[in-house]
Amino acid sequence: MRDGRCPCCTAFRCRSRTSTTSRASDAILSPTLAQPPRPVGGLRDDADPRAEFEASSRFTPFTPLYNATGQPAVSLPLHWSPEGLPIGVMLGGRYGEDSLLLSLSAQLEAARPWHARRPALW
Repeated sequence: MRDGRCPCCTAFRCRSRTSTTSRASDAILSPTLAQPPRPVGGLRDDADPRAEFEASSRFTPFTPLYNATGQPAVSLPLHWSPEGLPIGVMLGGRYGEDSLLLSLSAQLEAARPWHARRPALW
């Protein structure tokens, strides 16, 4: 609260704005991550927690909005890297309309099945 704003109040205001701006769309499409998948622990920096937080923020700039506002979102592995790792596409929905995202997800999986795909390192 360095700027004097309550984090919960800020999240609520953000949710109000995003739900207002997303009324014209059923879902918002974005990448899940800003970079290809990393090894587990690849962003960890025990010596510098601030650097770790900044690296995590650069890695996942799209998901915090939905985490903070409570709006539904889903990540779907619709693409694959040359190394065979899943590349996620995120759909964000209107507050309280989780069923729409689940329906869209089922349709996308039927059109482009991924349930049997596994990275080679598994």
